[in-house]
Amino acid sequence: MHQALHIYEIIVEIFSHVNTVRPLSYRQDAFVWKSLAALATTCKTFHEPAMNELWAVMYGLTPLLGCVARLHPIIYCSGKEFSLFNPPSFRGIQPLSENEGRQFLRHAARVRFMHTVGQGDCYQLLSVLKRTMTCIFPRLLSLSNPCPVSYSDIFLSPTLQRCNLWVNYPDLKAIVTHCTALEHLFLTTFDLKEANGISLLSGCIRLCKQLVTLSCTTLDLAAWKHLSNLPTLIKVVIRMIQGIDASSLGLENIFDFGPFLNVTDLSFTVNRAVYITTLMQYSDFPSLKQIEMNISSLRWEEAESLVRVLSRCKARQTLEHIEMDSCTSNIQDFPPLITRFHCFTQLRVLRLAVPHSCIPLDNDLLLESMSSWPHLRSLVLEDPYQTRDIITFRGLFAALRQCPHLYELSLLIDAVNIDIEPTTESFRHTSLQVLNVQSARVMDVEAVTRIIFSMLPCIDKIYYKFDGMDVSVGSPYAWPDVQSRLQSLHRATGT
Repeated sequence: MHQALHIYEIIVEIFSHVNTVRPLSYRQDAFVWKSLAALATTCKTFHEPAMNELWAVMYGLTPLLGCVARLHPIIYCSGKEFSLFNPPSFRGIQPLSENEGRQFLRHAARVRFMHTVGQGDCYQLLSVLKRTMTCIFPRLLSLSNPCPVSYSDIFLSPTLQRCNLWVNYPDLKAIVTHCTALEHLFLTTFDLKEANGISLLSGCIRLCKQLVTLSCTTLDLAAWKHLSNLPTLIKVVIRMIQGIDASSLGLENIFDFGPFLNVTDLSFTVNRAVYITTLMQYSDFPSLKQIEMNISSLRWEEAESLVRVLSRCKARQTLEHIEMDSCTSNIQDFPPLITRFHCFTQLRVLRLAVPHSCIPLDNDLLLESMSSWPHLRSLVLEDPYQTRDIITFRGLFAALRQCPHLYELSLLIDAVNIDIEPTTESFRHTSLQVLNVQSARVMDVEAVTRIIFSMLPCIDKIYYKFDGMDVSVGSPYAWPDVQSRLQSLHRATGT
């Protein structure tokens, strides 16, 4: 054996790499486990580091229970290999004795990532063990529990850093109280309809002193105040459930927020924009780079107020990624929404999917907008009510000159009225690789193909859709022909 393999740190690095190259399915995970098991039986030097990796990632408690001699025939009955999709039943089985508990704990101390499963009848087997052990999984770093019953007392560990949970209040309170190293908390749901539900959630969040990432349903004033002063916090995701009134959260009383000093990423799914606007108008967010806003119902005055608040805080100088989605809006007959984002000169990504927001967009406005964002890499403008394709090829290429790094573009263009001749143009945009023409119509397939091939040489696939618009002038169905001819040209030229 090579001398390098006698160095413990090198072996650990190699074996940990084997464990990180994980397949997409649970069944294929068996190959990784068999590889680590083979390494563990190769020699004494390999045994401990290979066993640590073999037991590092667990899907439920059943594999650990298989180490108990009494339970082994139940789990691996008739020589069958254990399957997560068909776990054995432990109903009526006596709890582990103290000696059997030691067999269970032999490898429990190696577990670092636990993905619990829906089977709950195995937890009663640990009733004796829980009374004698203060921590069953002393090295646990991550806990993922997609089930509404969590048995959190089994997984409490001072090393726990990451939780992805579906929990009720007592379980969450136990976790945040005992797991002081918690950095990443993802709450799939939390019963906010019970008495003081939001207040109980807020109290749990305020016990977390080292949060880096937080994802939950909603937060009240007290929780936001706590988060605003956490120097470790980087990302917050809010998914507000239906029936929660933002005005009941007390956010209108914000006057003494901290700076959210290192927060770089915010994401909101809310009913109305007022929740976001009220939150952000009293803090600077000096490091904010990305904000995503999914708003069920968006009024023009609310949209304008929200963007105005964003533009007035320090985030105006740092924001690189903005997304705004809405199902309904009353923005028609108002100034173009896109103009409100011109002040964010550091933008790399802008995605607006708001009804009526793109109706006034024309060549001049597109040029003005893209001139404001010299670093832009992705621009997506989607409006289900936009039926007039006003942006011409000449207007498109004039705007593209302002954004030499643009990689993705999605907007409705006029591919019927050709106003450019590619043979007389020297401009070529070599960064654009993803083009979505939405439901634009095509009249001259050959001309459109020639324009795209000559001036957008890195485009070999065009995305499009047909939404039932009037096809009397041109047809969206012609885009497959453009696509086919474009690919033929690329093959013929080897590009």
